[in-house]
Amino acid sequence: MKRRSGFALLLLLLPVLAYAQEAPEQLLPATTQVYLRWDGVDAHRASYDKSGLGQMMQGDTGGFVASLYGQLQDGLSALLTVDQLLGGVAPDKLAKMQADAAEASKLLSAVSKKGFILAAEVRNVEGPEWQVTLILPDAGPKPGPLASALRLVASLSKLSVKDVKSGDFTAHSINADSIYTTWWQEGNHAIVAVGPDKPEDVLERLHGVKPQSKERITLAQNPLFKRLKSFDKFETSARAFVDSAALVKLAASRSKEFDKLLKDLGLDGLKSLVFYSGFDGAAERGLVEWDMPAPRKGLLTLLNGKAFTLADVPPLPPDVISWSMTNFDTGAFYDVGLEAAENVAAIVAPEQVGKIKGYSKLADEALGVDLRKDLLDSLGDKVALYTSPSEGPLALGQTLMLKVKNAKKLQESLDQAVKGIGKATGADVTLTKKTYHGVEMREVHVAQQGFLFVPSYVIYKDWLVIAPFPQQVQAYILRAKGELTAWKPDQRVKQSLADLPKEFISISYSDPRPSVKEILSIAPLIAGTANSFAPDSKFEVGSLPNAQEATRHLFPNVSVTSDDGKTLRLETRASLQLPFDLTGIDTYGIFIFLGYFGRFAF
Repeated sequence: MKRRSGFALLLLLLPVLAYAQEAPEQLLPATTQVYLRWDGVDAHRASYDKSGLGQMMQGDTGGFVASLYGQLQDGLSALLTVDQLLGGVAPDKLAKMQADAAEASKLLSAVSKKGFILAAEVRNVEGPEWQVTLILPDAGPKPGPLASALRLVASLSKLSVKDVKSGDFTAHSINADSIYTTWWQEGNHAIVAVGPDKPEDVLERLHGVKPQSKERITLAQNPLFKRLKSFDKFETSARAFVDSAALVKLAASRSKEFDKLLKDLGLDGLKSLVFYSGFDGAAERGLVEWDMPAPRKGLLTLLNGKAFTLADVPPLPPDVISWSMTNFDTGAFYDVGLEAAENVAAIVAPEQVGKIKGYSKLADEALGVDLRKDLLDSLGDKVALYTSPSEGPLALGQTLMLKVKNAKKLQESLDQAVKGIGKATGADVTLTKKTYHGVEMREVHVAQQGFLFVPSYVIYKDWLVIAPFPQQVQAYILRAKGELTAWKPDQRVKQSLADLPKEFISISYSDPRPSVKEILSIAPLIAGTANSFAPDSKFEVGSLPNAQEATRHLFPNVSVTSDDGKTLRLETRASLQLPFDLTGIDTYGIFIFLGYFGRFAF
């Protein structure tokens, strides 16, 4: 009899146990508008180790990053002790904070292993009603690092942590100006919810419908989530979606005027955006698909354009480290931008609508040309930008190129516009014509102390080339004439391009190796300087990886954007994607910051 009773009890508990162990997406509502999941490194360890970045991290670079992370943890703990003691924090409370700091330092490692889920939902723009949810899947029954990190934030912010009961669940919450941060454990998953809703309401919304009820609709039933799950083009380690249509619809509910504005801007044509990131051999692959079916209107018309191929790219320097080329109709941009400004002003500042066109007339008068008809109408529909270290230090090696439709008219309009700018600004500007290897180019000389540049431009072979100095323009002329060699894709880049669309509306190329080499070449100098100001520093300059070892597994990144009239697709094959160009002036700004920070961290 006892066996039968036990078996019956087990059957009754199965739905609850299943709920506790279910996929974490079951904890999110089907109405989620923004969703991102990263699986962590462990789930794709074998593929990650084969990638360029994975191989890079298996060498000295990985050892350095691990060592630096440990030193930052120690430095944070010491900094915390000094600051809090000076702030009058009681020793017993400080001990708790230090314990939380030690445990919180393990959070990054835990997240890197199991990954995370980040989701957002806006239910009403009035109020507003919204919630951002962070889930750490399989964090374990007691995810100490997360709880410690949140308690530490509360202590440092001088906020109290309150316990909240909801059925069998106990949550913890911080209230910062009526924005609540609530966290609790759901089976093996750790959850953090941030928003204006009180913790009780957050928990009730999640647990208000019984787990075994068929009425419970979760993210798993969302069409965009199903789309992500069914993707099989390559192994993905991260997936995301943005329900653009739902967000636009929500914004339109604000008022009839706002609804009209969104339609006039063409934003009601945005449907959904999905993102995939993963591995394919040595390459990290990325794919973004943004659904925006025809007919497009308003701002979205700027995305229309005739596809081109690699053969249409103008001659670039052989040592170019980054370049891009895209369809860009400057005339259409001017028209759409002007119309958009008028539409926005009609709601925000109706009295300014009439002045907007007046501003364009003032610009025409100042330049001495009709900006739209004379200048922009003479340009084509493509623009290119590149950076070459041999053509300028720091960020000065950047050159802008625009496709030309009417060379004669553009030359006359541009020359007049330069003179007009000088006259309008009161600067002493001289436009000089120079002939270089049989090609007429222009140099702009500004007689002003401290103005270091000699802006130069040329219209040659259907391209307008603009640069900070004459040498970049001269180099283009020689490449266009065939007197200097131009960039060509190496074997690795050819392999990447072979797996990407052959026709596109945009293409970009960036080689991370020069940036990494530059930052690592100057890093010992910065680290040594930091150590000289901090004699007790434990940082070892010799632990920095050498540039050749760090970059031997890296190769250029290539991205192309294609458009089939329904969906914009951005596809990428990369070894290491940097958030910004480290070969520019920002490199030195970063090092100055690191050196200053190092005085306190190490």
